[in-house]
Order: sequence, then C-alpha cells, then structure tokens
Amino acid sequence: MRVSLSLPSTAAWLAMLAFAAGVGVWGAILFAPSPLPPPPAVVGGGALRTDTASVARWFGTGAGARIQVTVAGLIAAGPRGSAVLAIDGRPPRAYAVGSTLADGVTLAEVRGGGIVLDQGGERVEVAAAKLPPAEGIRIVK
Repeated sequence: MRVSLSLPSTAAWLAMLAFAAGVGVWGAILFAPSPLPPPPAVVGGGALRTDTASVARWFGTGAGARIQVTVAGLIAAGPRGSAVLAIDGRPPRAYAVGSTLADGVTLAEVRGGGIVLDQGGERVEVAAAKLPPAEGIRIVK
C-alpha cells in the first residue's frame, strides 16, 4: 500500500489539524473554571475604623479633649483662609476658618506660619512644619 502525498490533501489535513487545535484551545479557555475570590483577610485593605467618642465622653475627655493636628498646607487669606490638616492620624482634609475639627475644637485663624485652634475657649497655636528648600532652586538676596 502506497501513500501518495499531494499538495491539496496535505493542505486539507493541516487545515483540519489547525481547526481541531483551535477548537481545543478556545474550549479550554472558555470552559475553564473561574478563579476563586481571595480570602476575606486579603480583601480588606484599610485599617479598621472605630468610633471612640462615646468611650472618651464616658471617661470625661469629650468636648475639651486635646486632638493631634498636623498642618499639611496653608492658605493664609485673613478671615477667608483655609488649611489642610491631618487630625488624629487621619488623612489630610481642607478646612476653612471657623470649621469644626472635633467636638469643641474649631479652626480660629490661619497664619503664614501655622494655625490657631479654639479648644473649649482656649486658643492654641500649631506651627506648620518648615520644608527644606527645593533642590536646584537658589534664594537670591
């Protein structure tokens, strides 16, 4: 028995082989099981937020309590000034003069070098951090 290899029959066999391979690959891709969701411990990316205001009031540290304020930016424009502040380690937010930062704490004034807070009738000054001069910029006098 002799097998004759002709160009049309070889091309037909190669075309059927390529078609079968394509059907197999796409069948494996389309009918593959979907990946499992990550475990719950991996899903939550942020820190757990808790409200401790009621406990603070219970121990007598409510309205007049001290808060930790970090000055991230200033716009000193008199009574219309504003400041970017990080309060108690939270992400920085913009506050206008007169805004309430916490119970009994308001932003009283914005100055060129810091802010003034009104904490339960007491005025407290918080200085802004001094940044080093930018590299490549010289101060000419």
